[in-house]
Amino acid sequence: MNDEIGTVNKHVETYINYYQSLKKPGYAVLVNGDWGTGKTHLIHRIIKNEDKCYISLFGLTSIQEVHTSLFVKMYPRRAQARKLFNLFGNSSVKASETTLAIGPLIGNIANALIKEEVDNSKVIILDDLERCTINLNDLFGAINKYVEHHKCKVIVIAHDKKLNKKLIDRREKVFGQVIKIYPDTKNAFDNFVESSNAPRAFEPIKKIVYDSFIASECKSLRILYYTINDCLRLLKFVPLKLLNDKDLLSELFTLFTALNINHRLGTLTEDILESRNSNYFYLLKESEEKGSLEEIKKTYEKNGITLSMDSDLLSNQVLIETIVNGYYNKENIECSLNDSRHFTSQERKSPWLTIINFDSIDTSTVNQALQEIYDGFKKLDITNRGDILHSINLLFMLSKYNHINKNLEEVYDYFINYIKRLQRANKLPPAELYNKRSSFNDSAHGYGFWIESSYRDYSVKISAELDKQERIALKKKYPLYLSELTKNLKENTSLFCNQISRTRKIESNDFGYTSILSGFKAYEFVDMWLSIEIKYWHKVRIALVDRYSSGALKDDLKDEDVWIENVKINIRHRASKATGIDRLRISRLLIKLQ
Repeated sequence: MNDEIGTVNKHVETYINYYQSLKKPGYAVLVNGDWGTGKTHLIHRIIKNEDKCYISLFGLTSIQEVHTSLFVKMYPRRAQARKLFNLFGNSSVKASETTLAIGPLIGNIANALIKEEVDNSKVIILDDLERCTINLNDLFGAINKYVEHHKCKVIVIAHDKKLNKKLIDRREKVFGQVIKIYPDTKNAFDNFVESSNAPRAFEPIKKIVYDSFIASECKSLRILYYTINDCLRLLKFVPLKLLNDKDLLSELFTLFTALNINHRLGTLTEDILESRNSNYFYLLKESEEKGSLEEIKKTYEKNGITLSMDSDLLSNQVLIETIVNGYYNKENIECSLNDSRHFTSQERKSPWLTIINFDSIDTSTVNQALQEIYDGFKKLDITNRGDILHSINLLFMLSKYNHINKNLEEVYDYFINYIKRLQRANKLPPAELYNKRSSFNDSAHGYGFWIESSYRDYSVKISAELDKQERIALKKKYPLYLSELTKNLKENTSLFCNQISRTRKIESNDFGYTSILSGFKAYEFVDMWLSIEIKYWHKVRIALVDRYSSGALKDDLKDEDVWIENVKINIRHRASKATGIDRLRISRLLIKLQ
């Protein structure tokens, strides 16, 4: 690709200037090029605003709308005049920023006026030809009329690869010149960076991002623009220790730009990003996913750029948050960077991390790490879910290749017993109060679990057992949580309501997704509820209504189904014992709970 500033599309500028100098050219010019190469921007830059009438054909449905739109652009004051609007009845057509009524007299005086009143001193620019839904015979007839009858200069902009065969067959009759626009990547890149929010801050990664974009073989300047902006957003959260390391900075932003560009191109879906894997770390589950990632890596290697697809500087979670969802969370990004193999201290490194890198580590070091895992299991020191599952799957792998003296069944039994031992010793961390994790997750700490088809079923069953035991560990803490809820219901009712409801503020709904209220006896809960200040009674009711909305009693709160029914029975009973307005007040607590 020719990246000389100002020369890539010099032929376009030269020809357009020549075309403008013609008094009666007698033909239209077709400007084409790939999507995102800056066709429209370049034409606007070459032709001054006062010398052109520009409209996009996208969204226009009839040739009348084309004529109307051009008339509005040529004669904006006349188009807005009340006298002209009165000619066109009640119907209207949108012509750029002006809505011009054209109603019942189309084809008569109004249509004739619009079609015949033409300012041929201005260049007509029709954009988005490939997305036009107007009948081609009508469209080319109109272009021909502007060119031959009105002696206009007409430039049509199109994405050449999107032009259908009918259009290609007919264009020779209308267009006297076809000009191709090429992406002026270097010039566009420099302009995008210079006009960004922080051009100086971008300097350390400028070459990295540019080289990565070129290596991707993407031709879209739109995607280049978006990529630069995304890199600036990420750059804000990169710590100084990484900024000062050129190799790591290159690893980080080459990966980020490569995945970002290919996601925008449609090559990478969220599912593929979520299962991003490495030849060094674990096997891919589906060959199609492997193909996408491997093809990207090969493209970069072909263009002389090293792409560390296995890099753990950015976890899959962070990549999805940023690239797919546009969410740049400072805490998540910094945590991912700090937890990578580059910044984790030797004391914090788990032995499985050594084993998973066996391709670049000698066997004696692997065996030493293996012994550390055995020692950790013996002492019940390995308690983190991710560490457990990494260790389990690596032992499965070592068993498959006969590196350890245990078969797959023995490894499975060993870990089932280990998880139960942790539970009995109260050393297993409980399940999260709010946990929407799938029953089988395939990565942790920025690495995918090493899973092969021969033992995948074992891995799934162990993960399910871990889920079960974590829930048991959570229930062991219920008495402590119930004590906290009791205290808050009596002393800080607003906090209690936040904790048990299921609002969008998940971070404050500590117990909104856990069936903990069933730990209260229904009658005791109603007694506490009616013992607080009356002004807070309905706050509790609203929190309960919110808690059980959207079918929660059939999902994660199904264990409270019987409990809430007993609560309602107790409220009805208490209401029946009261009289007058007291009875009405208590019975109204059942609103929407029934």
